[in-house]
Amino acid sequence: MKISETQRQIVRVTINADVAFDGFVKSFQQRLGQFDQAAVAALIGQPREAAAALKGMEGDQGLMIFFTLDQGRALNMIGKSQKAIRFILGNPLVAIQMTQHDVRAGQYVPLTVIAYEDGENRLHIEYDQPSSILGVCENAAVDEIARDLDRKLLLVVEHAIEDAS
Repeated sequence: MKISETQRQIVRVTINADVAFDGFVKSFQQRLGQFDQAAVAALIGQPREAAAALKGMEGDQGLMIFFTLDQGRALNMIGKSQKAIRFILGNPLVAIQMTQHDVRAGQYVPLTVIAYEDGENRLHIEYDQPSSILGVCENAAVDEIARDLDRKLLLVVEHAIEDAS
């Protein structure tokens, strides 16, 4: 067995917005599509139909939510009151574009975004920039798609903030 380690620099994007947490979350969820695993599973072996179904699930910038984790609810279990939601989002069609060039890209997609409210009721949105996390693949085709995801993810967040204002 051989084990190797590589260190990479990750770019963390933090957006502080003067909008209500609940308003942002509602807008973000409305802007993004919703992944329907059962619908896609029913189309296994039918690539054209599955791709069409996935296209129909896309929201703003072609992205969709796979699921959300209410981190704030978990914190409430230990008596801490804080609003925090983690979104797992992306697009399977985009993931396929990347993994066909380098299957390791599948370790970094779908993407993760966390929105949380601090002790002074200020909204913060954070995520690791896709191009920085996918850069580990060292593949030009993956890098190009990841840079496009950088742009798309930022636009969705900006649009949701505008909607919530």
